[in-house]
Amino acid sequence: MHDQQTEDLPEAALTDPAFTEDPYRYYPKLLRECPVKHEPGVGWLVSRYADVRTMALNTKDFSSSVAGEGGPRHMGVSEEPFSQEVLDLLEQYHPMDNALFTADPPHHTRHRALVNKALNPRRVRKLEGAMRQIAHELVDAFVDDGRCELHTQFGIGLPLTVIADTLGVARADMPAFKHWSDCMLAGNLDVLDNPRRAEVARAVIAFQQYMIPLIEERRETPCDDLLSDLANAEIDDDTAELPGPRRLTTAELLPIVSQLLLAGNETTTNLIGNGLVLLLQHPESMAELRADPTLIPNFLEEVLRFDGPIHCTFRRAQEGAEVLGESFAPGTMVIPMWGAAGQDETVFEDPRSFDIHRRNAKRHLTFGAGIHFCAGAEMARVEGKVAFEVLLERLADIRLAPEADLAHQPSFSARGYRRVDIEFNRPKDRA
Repeated sequence: MHDQQTEDLPEAALTDPAFTEDPYRYYPKLLRECPVKHEPGVGWLVSRYADVRTMALNTKDFSSSVAGEGGPRHMGVSEEPFSQEVLDLLEQYHPMDNALFTADPPHHTRHRALVNKALNPRRVRKLEGAMRQIAHELVDAFVDDGRCELHTQFGIGLPLTVIADTLGVARADMPAFKHWSDCMLAGNLDVLDNPRRAEVARAVIAFQQYMIPLIEERRETPCDDLLSDLANAEIDDDTAELPGPRRLTTAELLPIVSQLLLAGNETTTNLIGNGLVLLLQHPESMAELRADPTLIPNFLEEVLRFDGPIHCTFRRAQEGAEVLGESFAPGTMVIPMWGAAGQDETVFEDPRSFDIHRRNAKRHLTFGAGIHFCAGAEMARVEGKVAFEVLLERLADIRLAPEADLAHQPSFSARGYRRVDIEFNRPKDRA
């Protein structure tokens, strides 16, 4: 896909604009020559498929509680000391326990069982009709214009509306939820300076102030929504401090709800955006999907492998942790590079070939692996299927707008375009 040989490429830090814009120029050299590589100021990168998967399964040696036992803080992964402003803001947080994404067994096991029950595949598939209606309503709002900005007019609205309805929060509050989720995602995955940390901390505080009264209300008066299910579910946790069975505490619920918001929002938006751009770059594939929409599910798996919305997450090494003979001191940040693993030619033949018929596309690790496999994976898959079925049904001759600038968000961990401007015709206009 690129003319320049990877051997000739200079070293590029994860935070370099050249890397964040196109990591695929650098992944082959990383995979071949330095599959375990130290990244100053961030941690150790692990890139090969087998090593990334093995590490993901090894929760004993690689902890997901990267912020420590005090719970998540959403302060990014920079080693820069906190400013006094940031420290003052952190004091305003309601306590949060490690849960789901940031928890290890046995706490993770109990929390994940509840979320799996609440977001089981049958329940998610029952949402497909509502998803389709939302998708059509979004298209109705711009179809007569013959153009749109895909993210703001479709890709954000679909998953955000679905997760808002599922949780049981007001659609009118979705702009605030979008801001909070963007901030918390950056706080989970990116290198942040102190001004950005302060912005993220204010978003976390606003999210907590919004959610805590709702949680208390659902405990008193449950509704038919996911928040009620979680607020009133009981877990068997018979300990001296918290004799069970018991309900989840607010400190447990806040991170669980925030992670469900993230899992059902930003990543799906980027899956839709990345996928449509790939179809515009491969018109023969778009024609195949139009002719046979049953190909869309495997197309989505190939998008997740080829240009997925999450390229890395973080773990803390425990005593005795090692990869490929490289030992890590306890507390060292070690980074599974999911995006690089999807380019491993020992697993995926000709990995930079975009192939919607790829037989093993679903082996990608974009949703993670093991106990931390993404809780929102099934919802993302169904939303993606509905999104492309509706877009390809309602919009003909889709093309990039003349002013389109496909620059990426400046993140090495979350991958998506800043905006995707497109033009199109209605199908009836194709005379």
